Amino acid sequence: MIGALAQAASAQIDANALDRQNQLIERQQQELLRIDQESARRAPSTQPGADLRDVRPQVNVPDLGVPCRDIRSVRIDGAEHLPADVARRVETAFSGRCLGVGELEAVLAQITKSYIDRGFITTRAYLPAQDLRTGTLRISVIEGRIEGYRVDGPRDASVWPRGVFPATPGDLLNLRDLEQGIDQINRLASSRAVLDIQPGSRPGDSVVVVKNPSVPPVNLYASVDNYGTRATGRESASATVSFDSVLGLNEMFSFTRRATVPHDADHDASINAMQFSIPFGYSTLSLDNSQSRYANRLTLPSGATLLSTGVTTTRSAALDRVVYRDQASRVSLSGRLSTQETESYLGGQFLGIASRKLAYGDIGLSGFTAVAGGLGNARLGYVQGISGFGALRDAADLPDDAPHAQFRKLVVDVGFNRRFEIAKQPLLWSSQFSGQHARDTLYGSQQFLIGGVSSVRGALASTLSGDDGYLLRNELSLPWQMPGDGTTLGGRVYVAYDVGHVRNRAPGVPSGSLSGATVGTTLTWKRTSLDLFAARALHVPSPLVRESTQFGFRLSVSL
Repeated sequence: MIGALAQAASAQIDANALDRQNQLIERQQQELLRIDQESARRAPSTQPGADLRDVRPQVNVPDLGVPCRDIRSVRIDGAEHLPADVARRVETAFSGRCLGVGELEAVLAQITKSYIDRGFITTRAYLPAQDLRTGTLRISVIEGRIEGYRVDGPRDASVWPRGVFPATPGDLLNLRDLEQGIDQINRLASSRAVLDIQPGSRPGDSVVVVKNPSVPPVNLYASVDNYGTRATGRESASATVSFDSVLGLNEMFSFTRRATVPHDADHDASINAMQFSIPFGYSTLSLDNSQSRYANRLTLPSGATLLSTGVTTTRSAALDRVVYRDQASRVSLSGRLSTQETESYLGGQFLGIASRKLAYGDIGLSGFTAVAGGLGNARLGYVQGISGFGALRDAADLPDDAPHAQFRKLVVDVGFNRRFEIAKQPLLWSSQFSGQHARDTLYGSQQFLIGGVSSVRGALASTLSGDDGYLLRNELSLPWQMPGDGTTLGGRVYVAYDVGHVRNRAPGVPSGSLSGATVGTTLTWKRTSLDLFAARALHVPSPLVRESTQFGFRLSVSL
């Protein structure tokens, strides 16, 4: 009987439209999960590294007894990692001259500075005992090496130096390698590691000391907000519990649960997710698994109602590697392999047209750098749908306007943040551009989404998704703080303007632009934060209806 009712109801429903709506709900759930997970974990460090450009090498040359010595040739010993062009410049510039103390100090400083500029801060050039009357200047270089690592802190076993530092004992000491290791340690919420370099037992050797006054390795982040939609419930609660390096491998494991509150069988959503990451020097391996569920009761043209439900399971493995870093910049390569399996039901009956498994790979190049007095970041990625892992395979005669499982798309993200002052009042400007261009018609889970708190604020129900699209979010904020009684009450006031556009290849699927404006405030006290905002859509395309002003909140606490 139920099956017959579902079949009769299906005749009143556009199956493709229902599929798009279900995938839109799933995309919104994934976006809210991303907000939860990013809020719970410590953001990747964008702090600049040590600026070595103005470091002046300390050199010492003994008195020569005469104003200068005639030098016919220069010989450099022990400089295995001195660039050949630097060695040639030194030999050319200082051979065939009468060199005094000043010139000798200059040649030592030039060699030492070449090492320091590349991060080898403990390498030094010096003059060994010699008779300069021979006409040959001998320069010795002691290339500074790592004698070993030591961890000082209440949980010294929680840091495994071999896992976070790219260099091992015996390798040349490079400050950028050490900064990478500290960043890997401090990606854990329980770590506050700082670096100290102490003399080793032999000339040129150093002991790298990690001072980590860490807190307990278990962290809890909880929040409640009204970021949801009418279809699955406006109010939701979430909690993320994370465990930092409990195995002593610098690993991080977290579990996140988000659900509609209070539970409503007709309009409900929930998602459970797990994350695991472990570092290997300049590389980080990440594993993710999530399962989301939703229930949305639909009203049919006949007036009858039917419950639409779905379950989506997403799994992924990713490898990120830092390929370049200096005092102001960092560049990373990343690769990710993901599968996403969706099961949809209408009135308890399985909907094959709205159920599928997709598999796809994502490779990207990302980085950030200091620019124009602020910080710029960018990412360029390529995503390709694949037919392995039991995923859906496209038919050979699949029409161009039909969704493709073996899709191809380019994604780009560019951002800029800058602090400045007006009338001695500190302000922060932030702009973030995101875009996507697909070579094929996409399923909803791969389309570009605009609308919602993480996209165009003010357009919550008027959400659009498309094969191609872009989004520009701009925000100007005024930070403030009020000290008192050993704690600080602070926050910010902000205004924002967002605009986005999407385009679809399939006929009859809505395309268009959205824009919205927001004013809000964030209050923080100890480990509690409250965000309040009012957002209004400024433009929505026909036939969508512009919504009234939305009032949103998010209350969070971290323990």
